[in-house]
Amino acid sequence: MNDMPIRHFDQARKQVLQTLETLLQRESIERAVFSPDIFARIRVVLWYAPSAEPSSDIEGRLAAAAGPFWGGLWVAANGETTADRQMLDALWEEGVSYDADNTIRVNERHRSLSVWLKHPPTPPWEVDRTAASPPIVSFYAFKGGTGRSTALAIFAAQRAQVGERVVVVDLDLSAPGVGILLSESAAVQFGVVDYWLEQPLVGQSLDLRDYYYRVGNPDVIGTGAILVFPAGRLDASYPVKLSRLDFTPPTEGKHPLETLLLQIRAQLRPDWILLDARAGISEAAGFALGGLAHLNLLFGGTSDASWAGLRLAVRRLGAARAERNLPQEDCLLIHSMVPANPQTAALARREFLRRAVEIFEQEYYLPDPDDPDEDTFWYLRDMDSRDAPHVPVSLLYSEQIAFFTNLVELTRYGLQAQDYRELERRIVARFHE
Repeated sequence: MNDMPIRHFDQARKQVLQTLETLLQRESIERAVFSPDIFARIRVVLWYAPSAEPSSDIEGRLAAAAGPFWGGLWVAANGETTADRQMLDALWEEGVSYDADNTIRVNERHRSLSVWLKHPPTPPWEVDRTAASPPIVSFYAFKGGTGRSTALAIFAAQRAQVGERVVVVDLDLSAPGVGILLSESAAVQFGVVDYWLEQPLVGQSLDLRDYYYRVGNPDVIGTGAILVFPAGRLDASYPVKLSRLDFTPPTEGKHPLETLLLQIRAQLRPDWILLDARAGISEAAGFALGGLAHLNLLFGGTSDASWAGLRLAVRRLGAARAERNLPQEDCLLIHSMVPANPQTAALARREFLRRAVEIFEQEYYLPDPDDPDEDTFWYLRDMDSRDAPHVPVSLLYSEQIAFFTNLVELTRYGLQAQDYRELERRIVARFHE
């Protein structure tokens, strides 16, 4: 045991888990749950073997390992009430395996970011174009300034130009972007924040037309359509409404955001639904990366800060789901803001691909299975495919789109630029194979 005083939660966490591993080897303990509460107090649940005599010093050893972060020991025993047994068993069932033998599980309790941390959901429908069930595609970046919203706007215009109907939902609620980018000076009255707040109270009588506007310029939409659900009207009441949103996944029924997507599918019948996700580790990003989308676009650069955040996103989509025996969420990596100079661009691309291979091998792909026909998961063998999730699309930095003056200018650039055409091809290929 480390004799240094425990001053940090990470120290306590490490030492308590090490102590539990030792206890399970030497004591008559069958399994244990490590469960820090919302105040960072570490609680432990132990299940003993039948007829075992618990050692009197176990709680003292765990308390010493946790230091000021100790919250208490629960022992699952025959004398408990039914309610107590159900609560402790639920802690075990909701936990994530910590060791190879699945004798220790970790069950984190939290007061925020519940969408990011809870068990990932699945998309509200399977993609089926013959049944008006369109792909939902999320656009996400850990860091801002990656051109995420610009790429979304260009892809929306690309698909509209071929006659398709595209719905754009601005989920960057704390710093709305794409809703303003596509607005063409439209007078926004209501948006996603208003729907989210009002739907649980008003229900089926909501008129979806109150919450979106149409992009009207034919040079942008061609023969198709772009319908935009902005975050909302950015006036003095917007922060107040935003502060009232409930991001917690419901225990029963559907969340307002899922209800919105279902209503969009039923009433607007789009060919695509595009979600502009909030950057960073945010509640709104948790929805977009939590299984809500059929394809997740991850934008990043070559900096260490960008990769640190992308690693968390890749793990959430990959290893965190595989640990629960769920298939990985489909994703596509975007190397954005690539230098225009050919030599510098080549160096940047090689470095970005190197980091992508490293992180996806560790956090996304699974070891190859014995069954060669297994195709539920992404495996290491799939890395050779030119369309594998870790193989990036490179988007060159362009002053023309960094400082564009109108939406038509942006659209014309995106329709001609080879890199944005390649991004379009990679997205469409996921659903039109």
